[in-house]
Amino acid sequence: MSALKLLKLRLNERGQQLVEFTLVFVLTLVILWIPADFGLAFLTGQLASNAAREGARIASASSTLPVGMPITCTIPCSGQGYILEEASRRIWMALMPNAQVTLDTATPSTCNQQVIVRVNGTYNFFFYQILRLMGATVPNGTSIARETRLRWEHQC
Repeated sequence: MSALKLLKLRLNERGQQLVEFTLVFVLTLVILWIPADFGLAFLTGQLASNAAREGARIASASSTLPVGMPITCTIPCSGQGYILEEASRRIWMALMPNAQVTLDTATPSTCNQQVIVRVNGTYNFFFYQILRLMGATVPNGTSIARETRLRWEHQC
């Protein structure tokens, strides 16, 4: 073989290696991201549970709850009262944008009250966005809803 043919053959092999690497890298990246994405969704659910639990704990220990229940705010709940602000601080806005925190009372009493804190939001799977780019019809995300009821007996 002549040197020119060998040079062309080697250049073609390098191009083939680049194409193969690109295809395998993208496929590997997608396969590795799927478990991480489901892990982030699970973490988001746990954060919503913790936010609802903390909000209910703070509200049940409060001797004076805000009037006009239920109260709902979209995170970040700045200026919406201490209870909702503390609950919203426990939710990452990047993982669950436009999540809502609701404070309600089941038994509005001063000595024996039951408070309910709900956290509702949507987690947008990154994998769904990749599938959408490929032309697949997938939902916008999965909804996450957590609720905590807590009763506290105050000494009147």
